[in-house]
Amino acid sequence: MDDTQPPRRHGQLREEAADWFAIMRNPEEADVRRKEFEAWLARGALHRAAYSRIAETYSVGKYLKEDEAGGGHDVAEAVPAPSVSVDQPATRWGRKRKALLVAGVVVVMAFGAHWALGSPVLDGAGMAQAPSDASRASMPAPLRLATSSGEIRTFQLDDGSVVALDTDSLVLVRYDASRRDLQLIRGRGRFTVAHENRPFTVHAGQRTVVARGTIFDVAISPEKFVRVSLMRGAVDVEGEALGKSQTAIRLSPGQQVALPAKPMSAPQIEKAATDDARWPDGLRDYTNIRLGDLFEEANRYATIPIIAATPEVSAIRVSGTFRITDTPRLARNLADLLALAVITGPASISLARDCPANSQGNCRPPS
Repeated sequence: MDDTQPPRRHGQLREEAADWFAIMRNPEEADVRRKEFEAWLARGALHRAAYSRIAETYSVGKYLKEDEAGGGHDVAEAVPAPSVSVDQPATRWGRKRKALLVAGVVVVMAFGAHWALGSPVLDGAGMAQAPSDASRASMPAPLRLATSSGEIRTFQLDDGSVVALDTDSLVLVRYDASRRDLQLIRGRGRFTVAHENRPFTVHAGQRTVVARGTIFDVAISPEKFVRVSLMRGAVDVEGEALGKSQTAIRLSPGQQVALPAKPMSAPQIEKAATDDARWPDGLRDYTNIRLGDLFEEANRYATIPIIAATPEVSAIRVSGTFRITDTPRLARNLADLLALAVITGPASISLARDCPANSQGNCRPPS
């Protein structure tokens, strides 16, 4: 099983993805070559990921800003929509609002391409039975897939399936001739399942997710709840005593279910949240979120945490798409957008209204 970070044929795939992105932005050429483009995407998760990265790069790269050191450029990877609940002069937002509106449209286009053209769906009809503990014990020793704190990583399995793991996550993988068996020990994983006859199951707590050729997330929360969210295809969520009248839950695309790790009561299926649909790329979509809450989420991935200097700054609300896995860049771009100062210290990065009097050169004033 090979790690796909960096993916094989990365340079060639990037060139192909860039060519297709240019083609699909031309309406006339896109109509003629759409089937050919969809066939290229369907070749695998690496192709779809390459195209998504090109689309994302285009969406943020159009708004390059000069690096303070001069000569280079710094990509504005925080792309908030023009929705900021803070008293600012109207003129401060004039040009930025227009640019950010356009950037938001391109980001949505990249999102649609990434999810609407997911992996093929298996056509198996019967429900596969999850292996018992004794059966799993007889399988080969598991392969450990793990991420450290602050890391997001993607792995490609022998069958072509892809597992993306969020920060501080662990999955055990056991394959044999008759089944593909994975166990999420902690954290969150996104599973893009390759088409074949062996069932693909993911265990979390006392829950088992049986894939039907699909893309889905499974997460275990610190409170030991198991959340299953489906992007494409179909999954059956199995477990003990799911409800008096059912032993399995069938999810449809766009649905999610949250369950205690140890079954206790009948579950409720609900609409899946879309704000973190792109977490494997380090991107999150927020609507009217407090900066303090945004910082708390970003600090899950941070080596140097980002903080608000005052409660007033923490209470500022923003909406948009943000890359939360790079706190220094997130801090710089939020400061540019909100006209805040960036105070860099040995243990944190702080956003403030103004530089303090004793900043001693470690503060970048509001722009």
